[in-house]
Amino acid sequence: MQNYVFYDFETTGTHTAFDQPLQFAAIATDENLKELERVDLRCQLAPHILPSPFAMHVTGVKPEQLLDKNFLNYFEFAQTIQALTEKWAPACWLGYNTIAFDEQVLRQMFYQNLQPNIYATQLFGNVRQDLMKMIFAVYADAPEILKWPLGDNGKISFKLDRLAPINGFSHENAHDALNDVEATIFIFKLIKERAPRLFENLMSSTDKHFISIQLKQFKPMSVSLRFGGHLPKNYVGCYCGENKSNSNQIGFLDLEALNISDLKSMGKEEITAAVQDSPKVIRALSINKAETFRELINPTDEILEKCAFLQTNSEFQMMVSDALDNRFEPIDVSELEVEEKIYSGFFESTDRHLLDQFQGASWPDRSELIKSFKDDRLRQIGQRLLAFYAPDLLSNDQKSRFTEFLQSRWKATGEDVKWNTIDKVASDLSEMDSEFNLEEWKMFYNTCMSNIGLSASL
Repeated sequence: MQNYVFYDFETTGTHTAFDQPLQFAAIATDENLKELERVDLRCQLAPHILPSPFAMHVTGVKPEQLLDKNFLNYFEFAQTIQALTEKWAPACWLGYNTIAFDEQVLRQMFYQNLQPNIYATQLFGNVRQDLMKMIFAVYADAPEILKWPLGDNGKISFKLDRLAPINGFSHENAHDALNDVEATIFIFKLIKERAPRLFENLMSSTDKHFISIQLKQFKPMSVSLRFGGHLPKNYVGCYCGENKSNSNQIGFLDLEALNISDLKSMGKEEITAAVQDSPKVIRALSINKAETFRELINPTDEILEKCAFLQTNSEFQMMVSDALDNRFEPIDVSELEVEEKIYSGFFESTDRHLLDQFQGASWPDRSELIKSFKDDRLRQIGQRLLAFYAPDLLSNDQKSRFTEFLQSRWKATGEDVKWNTIDKVASDLSEMDSEFNLEEWKMFYNTCMSNIGLSASL
């Protein structure tokens, strides 16, 4: 039994590294879903971010809210949420599509604001789950326990703002973080009450050590996955090796894709193709991302024979490990923006100690701590934070370089630019409908430009 933290972010856009959260809502409950505490926090816009007009339209945020001094700044916002990850621990942190999106937003927020624990939802006894993944498993295993809404295209929709209302939740303010959290709890509770055995199996997937033990016993397992616009389905498979550079990533062989003779005849080339080609015969799955692994009930003799072959064939496992490790070309880290270097190695213990000191220090003291960081990423982020929140501590040259950085970011062009730019904003505004206050937002973006010496007339 464990406590839960249901949470949600509303953000300036959809890129987890180059956008930022503007709202964080969370409700902490006990194991019986009795509410213990709730928070609803708003955040000011960070000085280097141009928010997406489409995101602002969806969330209903107004320009004056982005600069409201009554809200926490981005650094204070990150500090406050980091403290909650410890205060509410141990707990299971979850929301709707949190593993792929909100969790990444959370990590980037901690990383870009020099918080000590980027992986806080996996520390202090915390674990993670994702209601959307649970929903896929429900659809595949027990579809009768929920009603399934149709989208505008006439196909079943798995969006929370459609799923919750059709099942009885009054979801009048979708895309408000707190309302989305309440909707998440509502659906989570329905699954817990209507399919208790499935619910318990799904919650066990939060424990990567438990899942790893099961997989490495070469038991036939089922996992519910959804690709593209297709409906979720169960894939029956078996562990067949792990990425030699990342023990959290395993190869999961589709036991229904091959007969036993084909499996036994696979060599290096066939295994590489099974990992890389589509449809994939061997899927790269992560044991630390709450995939809905559960043991297959009543497997056939043929399935058991395939699993036994994999268990006794260490050479096959080694070839899978190599194929997983070589799936992608190595990335030249030097070409990445600092936001993209979040997973480019852990910080040294001395830097972690300095990060702890950084939290309670004054900005003048923080400016000195920044000089002591060994990690280039921390020094770069630290200088950025000084420019945001203590510009008086910068030299004139540093201030000029920060302005040049903003100008370069916002004027950037090309298809490979991942953040919002002047051109992207102008293009989005041209597509907005009459419900969006264009003049109000054009004035906001024009002011942003003029503040850093750029001329713009949107």
